[in-house]
Amino acid sequence: MKARNLTEGSVISNIIKLSWPLVAANLIQSLYNIVDTFWLGKLGALAINAPTISWPVIFLVISFAGGFGMAGTSFVSQHHGANEEEMVGEAVGQTLLITFFLSASLSLGGFFLSDSIVRWMGASKDLVPLASVFMKTIFLATPFTFGFMVYSSLLRGYGDTVTPMKLSFYSVIANMILDPLLIFGWAGFPKFGVFGAALATLLTRGVFTVYAYYLLFSGKNGLKVRKKDFIPDFGKIKQILKIGLPLGLSQTGQAVGFVVMTAIVTYFGNYTLAAFGVGNRIISLSTMFSMGISASASAIVGQNLGAKKVKRAEETVEKTLILNVLTMMAISFVMIIFRYQLIEIFVSNKNVISQGANLMFIIAFFMPFFGCMQSFMSAFNGSGHTVASMWLMISRLWFMRIPLIFLLGWSLNLGSQGIWWAMGLSNAGAALLAFILYLPGKWKTPRAMFEKTMNKV
Repeated sequence: MKARNLTEGSVISNIIKLSWPLVAANLIQSLYNIVDTFWLGKLGALAINAPTISWPVIFLVISFAGGFGMAGTSFVSQHHGANEEEMVGEAVGQTLLITFFLSASLSLGGFFLSDSIVRWMGASKDLVPLASVFMKTIFLATPFTFGFMVYSSLLRGYGDTVTPMKLSFYSVIANMILDPLLIFGWAGFPKFGVFGAALATLLTRGVFTVYAYYLLFSGKNGLKVRKKDFIPDFGKIKQILKIGLPLGLSQTGQAVGFVVMTAIVTYFGNYTLAAFGVGNRIISLSTMFSMGISASASAIVGQNLGAKKVKRAEETVEKTLILNVLTMMAISFVMIIFRYQLIEIFVSNKNVISQGANLMFIIAFFMPFFGCMQSFMSAFNGSGHTVASMWLMISRLWFMRIPLIFLLGWSLNLGSQGIWWAMGLSNAGAALLAFILYLPGKWKTPRAMFEKTMNKV
């Protein structure tokens, strides 16, 4: 697909055209975990808890490196908006150079520390071996997972969200086929159980990520990346780090918060942990709509700021806010009405269903606030003012959610309900903070454009 010029035409039309493939791609990618949960649920609550306790830690590793993929979106979109195509190629090359070595290092470190991490998180004695083997295998897959994330981010800045969506669809279909074969040993395959779910993810993500980079380097995506773009340029690397590091830290702070939350939930027993795992997957699936819309808006904001069309960038944020709130209100209504049926898709235990449905009921009322927060973040990330995003995401979990969990869950003895309320209230607080950070308008000055100096090795 050719790049889309997001500095012209209807703003709302550009948001919708760019966001629907990204929303679809996010939903499709989420099906990796949904499919794992569905099939592992047939093995019992213990099997479900293996990915439940593993993914927050894995997300921590991917998130830190993923911040640089988002930085790539900012640089590509702003230079593309300014019609500086050579700079676009350099943004791609330098971003990939940084993130390749970073993701490989984090992947190996996570693999060797998996046993210790699982024990530290408070996994029960019978859960440790299952969670450990799952975590190790997924850590081996993280360079592929992250590689595809960066590929999608770079193309998004260029105005192409359709190609990553198609590749995501094919990879999930392959994973859906492999999962039961490797988990249960169907059709003559070995019966691997929990390990089979992780292995299916490793194989499918590996194959389709390699193909994605074939498309990128061959020029079939429209991006022109030259060999010299991969020569380290310390001036440009420093600029990418200034944008990417706050995003990486914000994502890491968020991921660590979820790790701490998961560790807290384990103290309430396996039923509560299973409800948290299943319910949170459904909620995460729902928030993909808002995150996809906002990520697309970041690219539109970036291109327009690069083209010096500030008013159009403002209009993009305003219309993103309206679209996000309306979308999340509709999703909240569905979650409230069908909360029991949604949980029952994955588990049959009555205790898990009851707690999971209660989680979804409480969170549903706060979903529009999540949409507000994401809308304002599209301005910060698209313009390169990522320090604001960093403080917003860290505050949401560390200064709002986790203190509220201790207050409501333990001090006021509300148990699991206190955790669910803390999750919802923190989203409302974060939306208010995002609005306060947005109002001064500092984000209107683009920060993700390379200086003309060259510092190549």
